[in-house]
Amino acid sequence: MAPSFLFDFTDKSPNVTVTDIPQNALSFNIPPEEQKKLCPYPIPKLDDIVKDIERSAYQVDKRKFVSDLFECGAIAISNQVDLAQKEKREERYLQIIKSYTPALQKKLAEIFGKIYALLASVVYDNGRFNDNLGELFMKCNLGSKNAGQFFTPYHISELMARAVMDETLIKEKTAGDGVITINDPCCGGGGMLVAALDVLQSCGVNYARNCFIDAGDIDERCVHMTYLQLSLAGVPALIRHQNALTRELWGVWYTPALLFQYLRFRKYINLN
Repeated sequence: MAPSFLFDFTDKSPNVTVTDIPQNALSFNIPPEEQKKLCPYPIPKLDDIVKDIERSAYQVDKRKFVSDLFECGAIAISNQVDLAQKEKREERYLQIIKSYTPALQKKLAEIFGKIYALLASVVYDNGRFNDNLGELFMKCNLGSKNAGQFFTPYHISELMARAVMDETLIKEKTAGDGVITINDPCCGGGGMLVAALDVLQSCGVNYARNCFIDAGDIDERCVHMTYLQLSLAGVPALIRHQNALTRELWGVWYTPALLFQYLRFRKYINLN
């Protein structure tokens, strides 16, 4: 069951209804043999989430619906830990949610509950990583030919990560409780970073303690996608909304794992 705080914000405006996730939001008919043994709840299937989006967004712009889904989800997580930015992000959340009817607000919360469960399952699922949000984005037919925006299939990202990440160097960097740092200034939806975590875990590295990720992208939606994937995998990371060429910075998202271990990782945080 997803935590009840998701999408559950105090609304000061009497004409706006902000919904909570229904208790049955994560009740799925998944055969027991398909459920992962280590996960305490049935893991949602990506295709089912895509179907939910298709059914819910037919009355609105699907691209906006999915973008708002990612942003509201990112805000819901961020506002539990990043108190310095909470007020501003709460205002942004309410601005988004006011544009939807109460029925669609409920659908947004229900769908995000499933996304939350899917992404968080990696910490139980014996390290079975996947670029779930990138795949979801492409299955919703939201790739942009004009912008050249397509998310790399995960098996390609994994192949690239294994080709460039040397196991000997990884073990040298993390020996004696050391920290290996990973940087991706054009991270997209975070698929390559997820693949890097896959490699680290296969090398026996506890990435929640011995890895720090500094990522960024010029597309704010990609920032939200990466933040969700890294936050729910338990990775100490910061994700910048930034132009990697001009270095213009519009915002920074800190994952819960980073803020919970701030004293350990603060020397790696450089926003200049």
